[in-house]
Amino acid sequence: MTIKYNTRIWILLSAVVLLFAALAVMDFARGPRSFIFGFKYGMDTRYEKISEGDSKRSVFDALGEPRTKSDVFNLPQRHGFEHLFDVAEKSSAVEYYQWINGMNWYYCIGFDASGAVVIKGQGHS
Repeated sequence: MTIKYNTRIWILLSAVVLLFAALAVMDFARGPRSFIFGFKYGMDTRYEKISEGDSKRSVFDALGEPRTKSDVFNLPQRHGFEHLFDVAEKSSAVEYYQWINGMNWYYCIGFDASGAVVIKGQGHS
């Protein structure tokens, strides 16, 4: 009786471990937008709701204090995001702020002289 009980427990624990391992592998495959790397989907949802013309205050309220401020569009990597850098160069933005979500996902939002959103982009390094 004890051997059957121990075998059942071992099989159950093995199944739980395999389930968690499978979930971890699937999440890890999501790259920088992975829960394992600290990506917060609530922050991403708030970023997606930001639109052109929103005020700087409303953006800061949605995303919190920025990581950095710059005079140029400042995603950490240009390769693969060239279109965002090109649009930013042609925009009327005079200052850009950057936020980080998790370990390696960035948001950059540019504001014009009146403090309104004129460009936004997101990406990773």
